[in-house]
Amino acid sequence: MRPNEKERLEILKIEMTLIQGTFDKYDDLVFRNRNWFITIWAGAIGLAFTIKDPKITYLAVLAAVLYWFLEGMMRNQYWYKYVVRYRAIREWLNESNSESISIYDLTNRYGKRPTKWETAKNSFFKLEPTILGLFMASSALVAYCLVPISA
Repeated sequence: MRPNEKERLEILKIEMTLIQGTFDKYDDLVFRNRNWFITIWAGAIGLAFTIKDPKITYLAVLAAVLYWFLEGMMRNQYWYKYVVRYRAIREWLNESNSESISIYDLTNRYGKRPTKWETAKNSFFKLEPTILGLFMASSALVAYCLVPISA
């Protein structure tokens, strides 16, 4: 027995709630990872000044690059498929009168699939993590020049 339109709408509302819960989980994970990488980054710069060895700042650069890459991978492999599905449901609820949509398809397996470039762009080149990663890497390189070399 197939659900009628009212039942489909209720299922889609539940699906959107489940997807929002998934977003909340990944947002929490992203911010925890950011906190760890910022701690490692700051610790490496502090250690470089403490022991007066500018080469230690390369660890801070590595932490920045690793942070950017891991967050991008997490968004690429897990998070973005839920974004696509959420947008598909939102557009269907707000714009479409005749178009059909699959129900209870949390990862949008049956819906319109984004291109690999679109997925990569929206996963790795989001403004906030990219700026943070660039700031961390560039400030670590500036610290390299500022750390006095021990005699």
